[in-house]
Amino acid sequence: MFCFVVPVLVLASCNGSGDRDRPTELSVYAAAGLTDAITEAAADFGRERGVRVLLNLASSNTLARQILASPRADVFLSAGERWMDAVEEAGLLVGGSRSALLGNSLALVAHPDSQYAVSGPAELPLLGFTYLAVGDPDAVPIGLYAREWLSSVPYDGANVWDAVKGRVSPAPDVRAALAQVEGRADVVGVVYMTDYASARGRVRLLFALPAFEGPRIVFSCARLNSSEVPGLAAEFTAYLKGPTGREIFLRHGFTVLD
Repeated sequence: MFCFVVPVLVLASCNGSGDRDRPTELSVYAAAGLTDAITEAAADFGRERGVRVLLNLASSNTLARQILASPRADVFLSAGERWMDAVEEAGLLVGGSRSALLGNSLALVAHPDSQYAVSGPAELPLLGFTYLAVGDPDAVPIGLYAREWLSSVPYDGANVWDAVKGRVSPAPDVRAALAQVEGRADVVGVVYMTDYASARGRVRLLFALPAFEGPRIVFSCARLNSSEVPGLAAEFTAYLKGPTGREIFLRHGFTVLD
C-alpha cells in the first residue's frame, strides 16, 4: 500500500535579489486522488512564481485530522465535503475562500491478468474475487462514495454493498486501493475514474459509472486562516481556478466545476 503523508517538495527555486522579501514557500494539503494533477499544477505555479510548493498528499480524513491537530497548511484540497466541513466548523478556514473545484466519477477496476467481467454493478457479488479494495468506508472519501454507490444497487433482497462488505479490504486512500488491485489478480477495486486513467495498462476497467448515476463527487478547495502567507495562498487557489489550472485538471480527467 502507498499512503502519501509526508510533505513532498515538488519544486525549489528562487527569484533574484529584488524579490527577497516575497514569501517563498507554500504548504498545500491535497487529497491523494489529486496526486498527478496537483503535482503538475504545483510545479508549474512554483516555476511561474519562483516559490517552493510543499505537497502533503494523503486521504482527506488524514489531512483534516492533521489540520485540526496543528493547522500549519496554507491551502486544503479535500476529496469529500465531510472533511472540509469538519475543518470549517472548527473555524480554521478563511471566510469565503471555500469553493467546489472539481468533479469526478467512479470506476470498478481489476488486475489486467484477471478474467473478471461484469455488465453492471449488480453482478459484482457473483465474481470470485478475494478482496474488494476501497478506501476505509467509514472515513476515506473514496470508500464513502463506493459504499453509497453499491448500497443503492439492489441485490438478492438487499443491496450489493451488503453482499460484498465481508470481502472489503479498507485502504488508507484511493492510491493505496489502486495499488492493491495492481498487485494481485484476485483483487478488484473501486477508484476514481481519474485514478483508473493514471493506471491504464496496469489495471483493467470492469465498469465505469456515469457521473449522473452515482454519488455526487466534489473536490473542494479552501485557504486556512492560520496561513503565514495568505497572499501566496490566494494566488495559488486563483491559479487552480484560472485557465492554466483548469487545463491541467481537464487533461487529467476531472470535471471542472464553475
